[in-house]
Amino acid sequence: MEESPAGSGTQSIHRALTLLNLLGVMARDRPDGVTLAELAHTSRRPKASVHRVVATLTQMGYVERLEPSGRYRLGLQSQILGELAGERTDPLIRTAVPSMLRLAELSEDTTFLTVRQGSFSICARREEGYGEIRNNALAVGDRHPLGVGAGSLAILAALDDAEVAHVVEVNEEIMTRRYPRISPELLRSVLQRSREQGYALNEGLVAPGSWAIGVVLQVPGRGPVAALSIASIEARLTGDRRDELVTVMKKEASLIEAALTHSDDEDSTGLPSRQTPRRTT
Repeated sequence: MEESPAGSGTQSIHRALTLLNLLGVMARDRPDGVTLAELAHTSRRPKASVHRVVATLTQMGYVERLEPSGRYRLGLQSQILGELAGERTDPLIRTAVPSMLRLAELSEDTTFLTVRQGSFSICARREEGYGEIRNNALAVGDRHPLGVGAGSLAILAALDDAEVAHVVEVNEEIMTRRYPRISPELLRSVLQRSREQGYALNEGLVAPGSWAIGVVLQVPGRGPVAALSIASIEARLTGDRRDELVTVMKKEASLIEAALTHSDDEDSTGLPSRQTPRRTT
């Protein structure tokens, strides 16, 4: 778990939200919930401290304690927030979905949308292809320091040198502790290669055997804050096939960028922007 911002009140909020996010990710594929010990171990925080935070979140309905096992999962209030958020989906995610479906269909591999959050990146969307390979190295909600993973690497490579240096510096401790195979020197080398090639290549740096390629998305008004990526195994992401996939990915990235630009232009005319109709009862 990354360090909390200064200030006791801010630290408490940061700790609670970080644990809530972590619980959501961990419990996603565990219908019987997550134990307190598992949550404490993964967050690297004292079990007593984690228990206090989780108990408060449970009282407020954001976390549910399952009986008689005593395991935890997201509660009703978290589900309500998810529903409310779903009514106003980020235009980037909404616009990227058709491109991701096409890429998953064409490649028969797993396609991801990665979005920047400060010095980190988060997997915002995942689409499975119909091939025999299922890459499980990244799931929706997973968060890593910028530069970890092909999509995240593509975003970092698109930043200017000063911002790259800042990101590498602030993430150095986390990278050293959690990703010992990715040294600052190696990261800079891979970034340089990504800039020269025009796409990012992750050669199993995070999960051995898991290869991925990524291209950056230049979001209007926000810059290089997202990326498309395809993950598979080495044999499926080399030679001509890699070149062909990169070409298609760049085409889809351009389509997303153009659609977002067009949407912004419509909004600037004062006409209502395109939104998903609200459900009525």
